[in-house]
Order: sequence, then C-alpha cells, then structure tokens
Amino acid sequence: MKAISGGSPIIIMLLLSACVERYYPGEDEVLTGTLVINAQISSIPGVQTIQISRSDGLLYPEFKAESSCLVELENQDGNQLVFSESTPGYYNADIPEGYMKYGDQYMLRVITADGNIYLSDYSQLKHPTSIDRIYYEMESQPGSDPGLYTDGIRIYIDFQVDADSSRYMHWEMIETYEFHNPDYNGFIYSYDRVLRPLPDSLDDRQCWITRDVNAIFTLDASNTSTSSYTRMPLHFVSNETQRLSYGYSLLVRQHIVDEASFRYWDELKKNSYAQSGLYDRLPSLTPSNFSNIDDPDERILGFFGVSGLTEKRFFVNEVEGLKKYDVKFCYPLPEMPRLRYLMTADLPVYISVAIDPETGSTHRGETFQECLDCRVRKGSSGDPPDFWPLD
Repeated sequence: MKAISGGSPIIIMLLLSACVERYYPGEDEVLTGTLVINAQISSIPGVQTIQISRSDGLLYPEFKAESSCLVELENQDGNQLVFSESTPGYYNADIPEGYMKYGDQYMLRVITADGNIYLSDYSQLKHPTSIDRIYYEMESQPGSDPGLYTDGIRIYIDFQVDADSSRYMHWEMIETYEFHNPDYNGFIYSYDRVLRPLPDSLDDRQCWITRDVNAIFTLDASNTSTSSYTRMPLHFVSNETQRLSYGYSLLVRQHIVDEASFRYWDELKKNSYAQSGLYDRLPSLTPSNFSNIDDPDERILGFFGVSGLTEKRFFVNEVEGLKKYDVKFCYPLPEMPRLRYLMTADLPVYISVAIDPETGSTHRGETFQECLDCRVRKGSSGDPPDFWPLD
C-alpha cells in the first residue's frame, strides 16, 4: 500500500462491472442441506463439468458433494448426453462436435440418489462474439485506510457486439502466475526422529499457480450503437502478491447467454459470497431455474444455462514502472521446536535456515511445508503449463 498526499490520484472507476461482495442472509433463508446445482455448458466441444452439492451454511461453508446422481443434458429434439461422476459431486461429459447448435434449446435433468427428479428450464444457445484485444493499464485503487492506495494493473478488453442476438454477456477468468519460494535451506524431522536435509523430492521453490478469478463481470449490450465495444474494464491485479513478479497469464472466457442466464449472473454478481472459484462459490439466494417435479415449493440453489463461448489468453511479463512485490515471507518461526518431545501425530516437522536481512545473522526455526515445497500450495504445479511462454 502507498499513501498519496497533495493532489488526488487518477483512479479509473469500474462502472460496468463489480467484484463479488459479501452477503450475510438470515439463518432461515437457506437451510443446511439445500440442493445446489451449478451447471453452465458452453458451445465449445470437449469435457465439461457440472457440480452438485448440498449447502452447508454461508459464512464458513464446506463443500458437501451430492453423489450418485443421474445427470442428463437434453436438447430440444430429445437427444441426451449423460454426465458421469468423476469425483464426488463433480459430473463430466465429453460433449461431441455438433451437439451444441446455435439457436437450439437445452435443459438439464438431475435425479438424486433418493429418487427426487429435478428439471431445469430450457436455455437457448446464443452465438459467441470475438474478443479483439486484451490489454492493461496501470491503476491505483483506494485501500481500506484513508489516504492509502494499492498499485497494480487493470485488465481491459475490446470485443465485438451483436446487440440483436448477442446482447447479454458475462465473463469469467482463470489466472496463472509464476511463484517463487524464498531460497532458505530446508530440513525435515520425521518419524525416524533424525533431523535431515530436505530431500530433492520434497524441495521445489519455483511453481505455477492457477486459480479462478473471484469476480463476476456482466454487460447488457442492448444500448451499444456500434458493432464493437472498447475498454471494458475487468480484473484488477495488485502488486501486493507475486502475481506480477515473474510472469502472469489470464484466460478470459466471454459468455453470450440468454436473458434468464444474464439475470442470474447479474444478480449473483451483486449478492454472492466470495469463495475460491466458480464451482466452489455458493450461488447466494439468487432464484434458481430448477424445480423438483414432485415438490415445486422445494428451494433449490444454482442455475443451468448454455452459452456461446469465446476464449482468449493474455500474458504479462514485465510492467514498466510498477514496483514488484518485495515482502519477506516464510521466514522461520522465532524458536526451534523441542524435537525430541514431539508426539508422533505432530510429525513431520519442517525446519528452515535463513539469513536475517537486517543483522546478517543466521536464524533457524520451524516453518511450513509450503514454504519449502511450493507444489503443496493450492492450485500449484512444479511444472509450467503447456501454454506458458519459454524463457
């Protein structure tokens, strides 16, 4: 964070989009055990995923998978595709070329293990429009404290618009960035009760982390007078993490949807509780388009919709003039643990040795596994993804 004195900084206001906001409904608004169905199917052939779970409260929710469901996608002609459960609560199908046809209507049928049958409304597949350009501009955002601002970059896109057939749009994004752990010497104290240097198999300091951008962006393009739209503001990336330090990639997914789907996503943008990503986000209290055929009064969360999808990837290697993240992290804890007194349940314990940047003295203390092996961080891999540019 930085403090700004004197004249006001130039802050680019985000008018047509908004990040996900916290929302705290009353206890009686969502009962634990409410069925949640997240199902958005795109026009792109290949493996696609539907998530089915049960709600577990809104403040500190845990994912509770709804397993052993029969899940069928059906088009207007009655042709069906079956989604099979790959991991608990996640159902996949490899959608073949030619099944998703622009202008056609689709619905989803879910039969739970207890025999309840849930049907969605029909959703019409709209034509996708192209993304012309993705770019960024440096920006400062107001912080939580008065007079403090966070530096970073704002992502913008230019794209094509068809106000008649493709007026309703929403975007989701997936970011990948290179991450480096500090270069501290590592040790492990494990079940053999011997403090040993960390083996290479448990030591990886360079990783690539991929995660969903936890924000929803929507646009009703009905009032657009031209066939192109420029400077649509999307995701803000701050310099308060390593995301812009070694390399950053953003996959922008542009969905063209029907009006019912747009209203759902637009409302979800306003009233959603932030979780880690699209398929882990509780869909708030936004009305669902699912119903139980035997109990129309049953409350269901989530939504089914189809979309014309366009994807485009963007890379940032160096942001000229932006200060990089330079904060000491993963420094060893102040004291060494008393290793010989540790219980078996407390093992293994990780130790690192660092040089104090202020005094130059050596410090040894307990640390976390993720500080020595970045592969255990959520969404992390020790190998660069296939799309990562070569050095």
